[in-house]
Amino acid sequence: MKHITGILLILVLAVTPCSARDFMVEFLAENYKESRVPYSKTPRIYHSIQVNTHAGPKLLILKGDDLNYRTWLRQYIAENNQFIARVPDDENDLFVASHAYEIEVTQLHPVTNENWSALFKSVDVGEKIPIMGGNEHILVIDTNDTRSQLIADVINTLGYTAIVSRSGAQALEMFMTQPGKFKMVIANHKAPGVETETFVRQVLKIDHKIPVLVETGYRDSETRQRYQNLFSGAGSVVLTPMVLKDLQKNIQNLIKNMPTEQQPPAIDREQAPS
Repeated sequence: MKHITGILLILVLAVTPCSARDFMVEFLAENYKESRVPYSKTPRIYHSIQVNTHAGPKLLILKGDDLNYRTWLRQYIAENNQFIARVPDDENDLFVASHAYEIEVTQLHPVTNENWSALFKSVDVGEKIPIMGGNEHILVIDTNDTRSQLIADVINTLGYTAIVSRSGAQALEMFMTQPGKFKMVIANHKAPGVETETFVRQVLKIDHKIPVLVETGYRDSETRQRYQNLFSGAGSVVLTPMVLKDLQKNIQNLIKNMPTEQQPPAIDREQAPS
């Protein structure tokens, strides 16, 4: 009888779902890298997030192959500094004691009970956001086909790859999911989908050092002044009334002189000394 009872207890334990505890964490920084594996169609991804917890700072090392979930997560933490880490009960002590903790990407979720997919619906861009190789791309946001083609020609001549988007929303999704691929961003202040100033803010949240060249319009002094006020402390943001003027020189200088710890104020090319 005891033998049968023991077997039943084992069966009960085997089918009982493992419970978990939710830990509130505060986002500090993200590290995302992709490396190409020979003969593989998908990149190898290293993805970690530095967070603060009630047990001190930790590095969450994200595991799992759910790329959509990973994309939603990256979009979420770009705008929210708190989220939940769901840790199995039998690993609670390990999580509290560890400086670095491996966790399935799907075990991170918003503070609310909403699904990632409900929070971030896919942007209708007419085509799938491409997975890009290398890190020599320059992101261009412009609705004017002629101007964007001329910008792309200059970029490609310099040995970089131009990624042109007519939509601020599409461009933001591309940058959020693959920020390490881009050397700089060139944006027109009239890009639709997401206001350019909002777009620039989100880009700088992800990478505060990336050069951003914003065309404000030749005679639009009001827009130029607004951007000057908004990004006066962001040394990587450069304003220009006409993006095509001295574009090759501007690209070379901005990428070569990417801001370091000490950042100068935003520059207005129209007013800057020659």
